[in-house]
Amino acid sequence: MDSQLSTLNSPLPVRALVDLDGIASNYRFLADRVAPRRLYAVVKADAYGHGAGPVAARLARAGADRFAVANPEEGTALRRGGIAGEILVLSRVDPEDVPRLAAYGLTPTLYDAAQAEGIAAAAKGASVPLPVHLELDTGMGRAGFRPEELDFVVALFRHAPGLRLAGTFANLSRADDPSSPETARQVERLRAAASRLRDAGLAPGLVHASNSAAILGAEPAWLDAVRPGLALYGIAPRGFSEAASLVPAMTLEARVTAVRRVPADTPLGYGGRFVTERPTTIAVLPIGYHDGFRRSFSGRVAVLLGGKRAPVVGAVSMDVTLVDASDAPVRRGDRAVCLGTDGRDTVTAWELADAAGTIPYEILCGIGPRVPRVHVESGEDPTESPG
Repeated sequence: MDSQLSTLNSPLPVRALVDLDGIASNYRFLADRVAPRRLYAVVKADAYGHGAGPVAARLARAGADRFAVANPEEGTALRRGGIAGEILVLSRVDPEDVPRLAAYGLTPTLYDAAQAEGIAAAAKGASVPLPVHLELDTGMGRAGFRPEELDFVVALFRHAPGLRLAGTFANLSRADDPSSPETARQVERLRAAASRLRDAGLAPGLVHASNSAAILGAEPAWLDAVRPGLALYGIAPRGFSEAASLVPAMTLEARVTAVRRVPADTPLGYGGRFVTERPTTIAVLPIGYHDGFRRSFSGRVAVLLGGKRAPVVGAVSMDVTLVDASDAPVRRGDRAVCLGTDGRDTVTAWELADAAGTIPYEILCGIGPRVPRVHVESGEDPTESPG
């Protein structure tokens, strides 16, 4: 803890503060909402940019015993970090991964015929059957077995003593649109497929489909288990009232490296496309598009300086961003909040996503690897200025 506090209070020029207690609070809210159903905490893509190891460890302390990742490498890293419980690998798994899956206790997903046959062959001589989940395509159109392929699935498991079906799932394509009837149709297709498997003598295991949006807005989709991702990190799909119960977990901040006073008619940044209309105070921030503060934010977003909005001016560079600090008294070393809350104002992930024409997932996952993640919990003050 002492080393963590030392990092917390150091004058890092750019850092992403991650509220682990906030993530744990989000987990408890979601788990209570769907109880007694099981919950797979989705920590793929480095926990959506928040740091998979520390996040999974804090979730485990909050009661999480099931996790979901994208590939065997992510799952192996969690095991090496001491994470117990089930680790479900949702996406790419190849037959040559089977020894590693078995050694680290990872649960792969079967999603097409050739891959499933390869996994079955590789696991054939195992002393203990390898637990697997089965992905069904109920309308996403991306991966998974289609309804007409269920006879193949049944036959595969009848002749695959090295495999044990532990779960069956689908991905919902429109759960973030409560008005769409597609979610109900996809859930019914999944239920029907699970029933067909049972009728053929193959127990489907845990049946699951719900992502964050479905957990918040589509109770019939909860089934046996759910898989929250974005909501764990405190962000709900647009328009969901339950967002008020979630704690946004990440704050992205930068320290002002220079303050400049420039006259009117001064061009700023590459291309000089922004020209000051008045004498202007410019704060220089050591953050740019390599850090995930995108060029598309140029002229479209603001940062918070002392709780006041300072608009981005000029083109965001790879390593540098300029903001108009004329209305926010500023000194070198002051803290600028690029994502998160300062005082009574907040820059949200949705606000940044709208400016970039994308979604909050991409904003969080796009924060670059040179931005250190500082994990905070147990009353530490992430807004405290160093020194």
